[in-house]
Amino acid sequence: MPRMASSVVLLLALIAASPLVAAVDQPVPAEPADVQVALVRVHLPLTGNADQVLQSTISRVRDRLVDSATSNQDQRRPLLVLQLDPHSDGGKGSQFERVLSLARFLSSREMASVKTVAFVPRSIRGHSTLLAISCEEIVMAPEATLGEAGVDEADGSLGQTVLGAYQEIAESRRTMPVALALGMIDASAEVLQIDTEQGVEFVLQRDFDRTQEQREILSEKTIVPAGTLASFEGRDGREFGFVKFLASDRQGLARALKVPAAAILEEDTLAGEWQPIIIDIKGPITPRMVNRIETMLRTAMEQRLNWVGLRIDSSGGDLAASVQLATTLAKLDANSVRTVAYVPAEARGGAALAALSCDQLIMHPEARLGAVEIVAAEPANELERQLQDQAEQDEVAQREAAKTSIRESLGPLSEQSWSLLSAMIDPGTELFQYRDKTTGETRWMSEEEAAEQRNPAGWQKGAPLVEANEPVVIGGGQAAQIGLARQTVESFDELKQLFRLQEDPPVAQPNWALEFVEALASPSLAWILLLVGFYGLYIELRAPGIGVGAFVGSVSLLLFFWSQYLNGTAGWLEVILFFTGMIFIMMEVFVLPGFGIFGLGGGAMVIASIVLASLTFVRPHSEKDLEELTTSVGTLALAIFGVMICALVSRRYLPEAPLFRHLVLARLKPEERAELEDREMMVDYSHLLGKRGVAATHLRPSGKAEIEHQLIDVIAEAEPLDRGTPLEVVDAHASRVVVRATEPA
Repeated sequence: MPRMASSVVLLLALIAASPLVAAVDQPVPAEPADVQVALVRVHLPLTGNADQVLQSTISRVRDRLVDSATSNQDQRRPLLVLQLDPHSDGGKGSQFERVLSLARFLSSREMASVKTVAFVPRSIRGHSTLLAISCEEIVMAPEATLGEAGVDEADGSLGQTVLGAYQEIAESRRTMPVALALGMIDASAEVLQIDTEQGVEFVLQRDFDRTQEQREILSEKTIVPAGTLASFEGRDGREFGFVKFLASDRQGLARALKVPAAAILEEDTLAGEWQPIIIDIKGPITPRMVNRIETMLRTAMEQRLNWVGLRIDSSGGDLAASVQLATTLAKLDANSVRTVAYVPAEARGGAALAALSCDQLIMHPEARLGAVEIVAAEPANELERQLQDQAEQDEVAQREAAKTSIRESLGPLSEQSWSLLSAMIDPGTELFQYRDKTTGETRWMSEEEAAEQRNPAGWQKGAPLVEANEPVVIGGGQAAQIGLARQTVESFDELKQLFRLQEDPPVAQPNWALEFVEALASPSLAWILLLVGFYGLYIELRAPGIGVGAFVGSVSLLLFFWSQYLNGTAGWLEVILFFTGMIFIMMEVFVLPGFGIFGLGGGAMVIASIVLASLTFVRPHSEKDLEELTTSVGTLALAIFGVMICALVSRRYLPEAPLFRHLVLARLKPEERAELEDREMMVDYSHLLGKRGVAATHLRPSGKAEIEHQLIDVIAEAEPLDRGTPLEVVDAHASRVVVRATEPA
């Protein structure tokens, strides 16, 4: 026995060392699929003409699958998988007409040549649920939910068209019981699960009596109470029978469909019909740059371009502007336009946010993606230290505000975790690879985001993305390996080959209107607008009632604020400050005598509004900010100096100019001035001091009053007075009489 045992052990050792067993440990190549498979991603919600684009794509993919199956003599029908990907809030917001059009197409005879499978890896709500039940089979993640279709009916009222559509699709496909489908869209419907001799059925409460008459009911229970919209998890759907398989990712989907994972090839919905354009993002990201890019994107959408490439080479910039750009990119309808970020060198900070917000990211193998490494210089003195500390505090505040925007606005729109996006602008964010123990899904998240998951204990924490206390910086090769980048390319020519672009896409350039706005916003022209604006108001004050000066001045000032607003440096605050300040100044000039608090305050508000309108910050924190502040103040000072020169010139020459003599009052000649002074000295109303009278006209603030049975020109002291108001003389000097309202005698 010992000899036999030793022989067995030796034999097993030889077998373990043999090449045959070693070959078993090697990866086994995937067997070719015995059925043609294709996957089309449907980005939710569906709006605009997304249904038409998807119908065209699905038709093209269907024809290719059928042709391949025919040539290969496949026994099984080709599989066309629709992966339903909600951008935010479960795809809520899909337009009913768009969804119904696509659902009817999927359930029509045109699609009978292929088997349609709805793949739901994430929760879906709203009218997007109609797409799932319009397919022949549904594959869902265990924890994903499907339902609450009625949330897209804003007024809460359902028409017969909507109810009929859900009943029509459910009856034609038989993927989901009609009662469950109506329970998702109609909150008044109560759905019962009943056991009969024929098995388990689902009926509406209003149909229960009729069903009971037709067959014996063994048991019943309510699964969707009245007053609620039905929503089912994948596990529930599997139990109720309308979910065929459970799968959280494409590997699980491949196992469920009994095909190799490599056989499930994603079809680009717009491939072969590219209308491309390139937008360059170089250097610091500023509000001005973001406004320009957003204008280019709007123009591209109006021209129905469907491939937008962002060539990014930037180390970031203004955080608020970067989040705004990333949110704009994330909001674009992926069913109608494909956004591709190409990073040949680096995309740091806010630029990395923009790159990750595109549909696809392509990087050079040596390119860098991640946060900006902050290296603070040693301050030379106490003043520099204080300025540096203040700048750091302000930067932290801006970063926290940007992280809040990412978490609340950008995160729900992006396919990336909000903590991964935050790590692009916050060097202190630590990311770990978390794996869902149930589904095998992996995500890069912070500990805080992992704790917010539906089942935190179900996520297993793995290795960190980078070393502790190090900012997240990822190379192109690593980004492709961990799934952040689709692929790496050595050059732009390889990028074109990847997307089958025959020629170099045109590079977007600002149109004439955008160039005109930028020219007006530049300091070289901004001071001219201010000069014309203030000088026009000066002319109007010298010759009231004509209106030419007020019109020209107002148009110039409107152009100044409009150009600065479109340039991204001015907002409603600056406009409100300016016009409020002008109102205060007018009150001081025309209503309140003297030059007091309203005049000084209004002037300060006007100056502050003009200076702030040209700045991208509130308080300067760097030498660049100080230069920007100096330029803005210098622009205003130059405009004021120009107005003074123009005022002096106009007082001397305009009254004698043929074209302008009617716009400006001419100066009195010396003999006329002497005669006027003599007339004024001959009139003395000092004896009227303390006398009472009545306003003969409205005093706004000047007018006429009847005092001591005389009709005299007077000026109201504190406030405008209406005709007939009792008044009293409070000041009388030569021909100048100041009055004040008083009680009737």
